[in-house]
Amino acid sequence: MAKRQKKVVEQYSQEQPFDNVLKSLFEGQEAEILPVFLPGAEFLETVNVEALRSPLRMDRVYKVKQKNKHKIMHMELETGSNSKMAYRLLDYHAYLLRKFNGLPVLSFIIYPFETSVAESPLREMDEDEEILTFHFRVLCLWKMDARQFIIEHIVSLYALLPAMKGANEALLNQAIEELAEYYTHDETKLARQLRWLGILLRRADVVPPDDKRRVQERLNMWDDLMEKDPKMREIREKNQAQGLAQGLAQGLAQGEVKGEIKGLQQAVVGIVRGRFPELSELAEQRVTQVNEAPVLYYLVEKLSTAPDEAMVRWILRPSAA
Repeated sequence: MAKRQKKVVEQYSQEQPFDNVLKSLFEGQEAEILPVFLPGAEFLETVNVEALRSPLRMDRVYKVKQKNKHKIMHMELETGSNSKMAYRLLDYHAYLLRKFNGLPVLSFIIYPFETSVAESPLREMDEDEEILTFHFRVLCLWKMDARQFIIEHIVSLYALLPAMKGANEALLNQAIEELAEYYTHDETKLARQLRWLGILLRRADVVPPDDKRRVQERLNMWDDLMEKDPKMREIREKNQAQGLAQGLAQGLAQGEVKGEIKGLQQAVVGIVRGRFPELSELAEQRVTQVNEAPVLYYLVEKLSTAPDEAMVRWILRPSAA
C-alpha cells in the first residue's frame, strides 16, 4: 500500500494537474477575471459542471451578462496540441446551447504554452455548400505581453505571467511583491496564487533560465515561510481535523449498520463534503466503483490531508488507487 501511495504522489507531482488551474485561479475572483477575457462582462454565477450530468468533461462554465444580455461563457485550458480540439469544443457548445435554452455560448480556449492551436472558425463544408460555421476564441498566453498585465495591475491573473511574453526576473519579483500586498489578509489565496505561478514558471520556456532559477528560489522561500507560519498551520490543521472528524463519524455510524465497506464509502464522501463541498458528487460517484477495504482506507487517509481541490480530484481518479 505504501508503494502505491508513493507512486500516486510522484505521478501527481510529475504531471501537475493543469486541468484544474482555471478553477483554482478563478475561484472567488470571477468578477475581476472574466471581464479581462470578455470586456464588459458581468459575472453572475459559476455553473457547476459536475451537476450537468454530461458525458463531456468541461473546465469552467459561467453565466455572465454583457450589454444587458445573459450569456454562457465556457473556458477550456489546453497545455498541448490536440488536432480534435475544435470538434470537442463544438460538442461542448452544442450541449450548453441546448442545456441553457438557446442562450449565446461564447467558447474560449486558453493555451499557456507554445504549441499548435485550434483555428477558428471550424467550418463544415459539402463541396461548395457551407453546412456549419462555429466561431470560438483562442488565447495564447505566450503571445500576450506580461508587462501590460503589470501596468493594468491585473493581480488576479499574475499567476499566469510566467507563460507570457516579456516575463523575466524583475517583472516576476514585482508580481510576487504585489501579490503579497494584494492578498495580505488572505494567506490561503496568496499561497494558491504563488503555487500556480511556480507551476507555470517550471513548465514555461519564456523566462530566461537564470531568471527562472532565481525566481524559483524566492518562491521556495515563500513556501517555507507559509509552511512554518503558525496561522497557516492552524488553518490547515483545523480544516483537516474537521473534514476527517465529520467523515469518520458518518462512516462509523454507517458502518455499524451496513458493514465495513459501506462505512468506509460514507467516510470518503463525508471527508470530501466536509473539506471540499463542491466535490461531494465526484466522491459519491467514485466510491460506488470501489468495494475493497484497503483501497477505501487509502482514500480516507489521503483525502483527509489533501492540500487543495486539485489534489482531491487527482486522488479520486479511478487510476489513483
